[in-house]
Amino acid sequence: MHDVPELPASATPLLAELDYLSQHAEQLRQAAHWRLSTRDPEQASSGLHQSYSPHRMHLHGDPQAFDMRLARHPVGSLELSSLSFGTEVELEQAWTTDFVLVTTQLCGHSQIRTLGCEVEGAAGLIVIDSPETPVTKRFSRDSWRLNLRIERQAIERLFERLYERPLRGPMQFQPAIRQDSALHERWLALLRLVASQSGAPSAPTLLGPLEEMVMLLLLTEQPHSHAALCSAAPPLPAPRHVRRAEEYMRAHLGEALTLAAIAEASGTSIRSLTAGFRQFRQTTPMRWLQEQRLQAVRHHLQQARPHESVASIALHWGFAHLGRFAGDYLRRFGEAPSATLRRP
Repeated sequence: MHDVPELPASATPLLAELDYLSQHAEQLRQAAHWRLSTRDPEQASSGLHQSYSPHRMHLHGDPQAFDMRLARHPVGSLELSSLSFGTEVELEQAWTTDFVLVTTQLCGHSQIRTLGCEVEGAAGLIVIDSPETPVTKRFSRDSWRLNLRIERQAIERLFERLYERPLRGPMQFQPAIRQDSALHERWLALLRLVASQSGAPSAPTLLGPLEEMVMLLLLTEQPHSHAALCSAAPPLPAPRHVRRAEEYMRAHLGEALTLAAIAEASGTSIRSLTAGFRQFRQTTPMRWLQEQRLQAVRHHLQQARPHESVASIALHWGFAHLGRFAGDYLRRFGEAPSATLRRP
C-alpha cells in the first residue's frame, strides 16, 4: 500500500498544489477507466508496454516490495494517469511515437536522462517525454507520479495552425520545466483543472478549450525543437488553387486520385499546382495526399472496431499496395500499423 503523502496545505503554494493533486491521484487509483495493480514485474512491464512504449525494467530496490499501481483515465482527448512501483526501479524507454507525456512528481525522487542531459528532483519536478526521444528514468521507492498524455497529432496540428507552417520532424520539448519559472506554477494550476474534470462527465464545450490551453501552454512557453519557426515572419497565404486542391483531396482520401484529376478539380494546370505546393507547402501534391492518408489510417487504427483489420482500414483510405503501405507507415510513425491497432 502506497500512502498518500501528508503535505500541509499551508506550507507553501507548491505543497498545497501537490497535496490537491495527490488527492486526485488517489481517487484516480480507485475509479480510473483502466487500472493495473500487480506485484509481478513481468506483468507490470507488459502493462507499461501496452500503455506507453517498449522498455527494459530493472529492479534496484527490494523485489519483495515491488507493487506497481497504474491507473489511466481519459479526460476528453487527454489522458490522466497515476504510477508508482513501491520499490526503486529503472526504466530504459524506447521512444514514444504518438504522444507527449508530461509527468509531475507528487512525492519521492526521480532521475531522468535524455537528449544528452540529466534532470533529477523531488516533489514538484515536472518532466516531458517527447515523441521519438528515448529516455532512461530511475525512481525512488516512494516515487509517485501524475502523468498527462497529449496526442502528438493534436499538438502538432495546433502548432501548424498557430504558426501557419508545416512541421518537419517530431516536436521535441526541453525535458524539464524549471521549478522557479512562471510556467511551472501555471502548469500545476492547469493540471489541477484537468484533474478536477476526471471524476465526472464534462461538457465538450469545456473540454475542448481545456485541451487547447494545455497544448498552447507547452507550445508557447516551453522551449522545443521548432522554436525558430515561432519567431519567423508568417508565410504568405496559399493561393486559392492550392487550398481547393487540399479540400478536394481531403474529401476524396479513399479514392484513387491522380495528379491530373486533382489539378482539374482545383482549376489549374499540373505545373502550376505542383509549383504552388512546393512554394507554399514545401512538398508536392501527392506527398501531401500521402501524409493525409497516413494520418487518417493512424486515427482509424486507434479507434478501430473489433472486426476491423489493418488491411481493411488501409484499403478504405486509399492504400492499394499493402506492403508498401506498411513500410511507409513504419517510417512515418516508428511502429508497424498492427502495433497501433493492438494498443488499448
